[in-house]
Amino acid sequence: MTRVRTAAAATATLLLGAPLLTGCGIKPTGVIESGAAAKVVVPGPGTKGTVYFVTSDGRLAPVPETEQPAASTSAVLLRLLIGPTEQERAAGLETRLPALDIRKQGASAGTSVVSPDTVQVGLPFKVGGLSETARRQLVCTVASTEPRYQVVLRGPDTDLEPARCDLGR
Repeated sequence: MTRVRTAAAATATLLLGAPLLTGCGIKPTGVIESGAAAKVVVPGPGTKGTVYFVTSDGRLAPVPETEQPAASTSAVLLRLLIGPTEQERAAGLETRLPALDIRKQGASAGTSVVSPDTVQVGLPFKVGGLSETARRQLVCTVASTEPRYQVVLRGPDTDLEPARCDLGR
């Protein structure tokens, strides 16, 4: 009886082990490079707002503000209007907003609450011709300090419809 069990066990091992030894039939390939790992900066508890710049492929990139002396929406907005620092530009970040002289035009930028659910952003440049990415930069930066509000962009040319930050695009 022991010989029969041993023979049965050996047969089962050969029958079941053979497919395991042959693999699944997928041929091995070489290493395929896919670029660097994604890096996402998550704003921490000491963050006083998040400025959204743009990557070379047009996606918004969050840059948490931790060194800003004032935690106001206007201060974070001004940081966006100044544009990326030299270090941020070296990392591939840019802006889609028009260049402006902050000393002359920066003081005219600001925010005000216009209803229980809307904040208005006054800007010193025309907003009607801004790209969708530039609009999202502004809306998401303001919304980082005022998340409960929808944002209206107001320029010398027009007021845009209220918008909320949509990072899914």
